[in-house]
Amino acid sequence: MVDLVNWSMGTLAGAAWLLSACNGMASNGAAVQPSRGEVAIAASPVGASAVMRTADAIMAGQAAEESSDAAAMRAAARTLESLGARPDGDQAVSLSRGWNEKASLIDPSVSPPVYRGRALGPSYKKGLVSATSRVSIAQIFLAGKKASVALVPVSEKPVSIEVSDGEGKKICSRHTSSRPANCEWLPLFTERYQINIRTSESRPVPYYLVSN
Repeated sequence: MVDLVNWSMGTLAGAAWLLSACNGMASNGAAVQPSRGEVAIAASPVGASAVMRTADAIMAGQAAEESSDAAAMRAAARTLESLGARPDGDQAVSLSRGWNEKASLIDPSVSPPVYRGRALGPSYKKGLVSATSRVSIAQIFLAGKKASVALVPVSEKPVSIEVSDGEGKKICSRHTSSRPANCEWLPLFTERYQINIRTSESRPVPYYLVSN
């Protein structure tokens, strides 16, 4: 009886392993791998701020655009739309609209969504920085409301972000080349903060800056 039970349990365990293995395979026997865009969106931890979720979605959309992954572009666009993320005042290019349009060209079977007004969320702005042209941005953050900014690298070149208060005291400093770099703090006073973006590269390096 004991041998029979052990044999049954072994058989069930083997079947479970086989089923698990099959679920990770495509119909042609190849392993199913999530796109880089889907991985980047999933990388946002539970409870991440809207700014960081926007930054991860931008990272994902960029990767999806490079690989012509229509599904991942739509996923990134949906995330930006759901967050109410929008281009900063002097930039009219909407990433979510552009990715949906490009996805529809790749896969015409799905029409781009109809855009409607949404509550405003984080803003994003694309820029260029080089070793000889440091970018310095002044932005006012309100007292008692969590401030959040994220630097999104577009290439694999190193970039850094540094935030200082009105007296020049450093609040945050981050370096990155592959993942969004986030700075969050709680201002005690409503004041203007300085956001500096730098790189050691001699040629211009593209980036996105996301803020609330």
